[in-house]
Amino acid sequence: MGFGRYRWTLVLSAFLVFSGAARAEGPGVMLGDRLVLHPGIAAEFRYDSNIFFQATNPVGAFLFRLMPSLDLATRPPQRGGNAPHGIDFRLHAGIDYNEYLTSDANVSGHRSVGVQAGMLLTVLPQHPFSFDVFDNYVRSVQPPYSLVPYNIDRDTNEAGLRLRYRPGGGRLQLDLAYTFGLDFFEIPQFQDLNVLYHRVDFRAMWKFFPKTAIYVEVSDQPYLYLHNGPGTIDHPDSYPLRAIAGLTGLITAKLTLNAWIGYGNGFYQAVAMTPTVNPNTPIGGIDLKWKPSVLSEGVIGYHHDFVNSLLGAYYDTDAAYIGWTQLIWRFTGAVNLQYSNNRYQGIQAATGLMPLSRTDNLVVFNARVDYPFKDWLISSLGYVLQNNSTDAMLSMGLAGLVPLNYTTHEVYLRLSVLY
Repeated sequence: MGFGRYRWTLVLSAFLVFSGAARAEGPGVMLGDRLVLHPGIAAEFRYDSNIFFQATNPVGAFLFRLMPSLDLATRPPQRGGNAPHGIDFRLHAGIDYNEYLTSDANVSGHRSVGVQAGMLLTVLPQHPFSFDVFDNYVRSVQPPYSLVPYNIDRDTNEAGLRLRYRPGGGRLQLDLAYTFGLDFFEIPQFQDLNVLYHRVDFRAMWKFFPKTAIYVEVSDQPYLYLHNGPGTIDHPDSYPLRAIAGLTGLITAKLTLNAWIGYGNGFYQAVAMTPTVNPNTPIGGIDLKWKPSVLSEGVIGYHHDFVNSLLGAYYDTDAAYIGWTQLIWRFTGAVNLQYSNNRYQGIQAATGLMPLSRTDNLVVFNARVDYPFKDWLISSLGYVLQNNSTDAMLSMGLAGLVPLNYTTHEVYLRLSVLY
């Protein structure tokens, strides 16, 4: 099944908009004093030079994407929603439809429909004690890494509760959260990787200056695999623990720093088919943002950590990134370059990969220009380059070893209505 080649896009982080990330949106349709409906839709034409991430003879195709969405929310503070009130909430639903514009049935048959849905309810948002209740669901669809007649359909859901305490005007903030998650595959080939997980997060932050704070974070996230597939993959359960301390805020009027350092341990459990491995390592990172004017902003950063992985048990990662955003008249341009060195541990011989300790060097470059015809009507032109260089090869028996490197180029033109 080419398991060694799977590139997992972090769709969950992109769509879990209710954890605190703001969504771009227009004025909306007022349904009452505080209730606003935000309809949206985006249409996109895209060319992907390597749909199946092949090292040689890549297959390219044009795609048409249609992405309708609907948000129902209370008014944010900047739009008049700052009067004393007891509840804030947001409901979101969206669809991502992809159609391959080709007469090749081997490619057009991989059309897909992704789904995103979520809810965030905040009780007593302006009080010293408040809490959030949230639930987020994502159905993601990814083409396979060969011309086989199925996509990799994946369902992920997270639900949880977050408690927040801000005494003394907010200089001290304490957060405690619990999340229950599930990550399921719809096709039998990957159902051994279906997993349930729990996550407990604690964060304490103290603002010793108005815009500068120190913080401490501790999290534990058990992964419990169900092993309900055909039995060819035996992923170890684990209980990753992380504890970090950091500094965030303004260093100068134009320079913002977020730096953290800490300790992580995966506590991976031994299983018969997976080599015994366990991360027991320092973790940390630094993120610098420089805003020389209201029209421009730059970012540069680095982090070292380990990540629970579908391939093997986990991978150690070192990642560095740099980016720049510039506003010129009504055009907004952004470029970003990221390099990741990922070292996979605990790969099983049954996957057919050689060697069993794999190292990937992944480079991703993004460039995008946005132009707003109106505040709610935006056109975008973008380019994405991905290049993965790995020492791993897939054993195909008598056919020999197949390299797992790939390069993709994607160009897209998008028109978005976010009312």
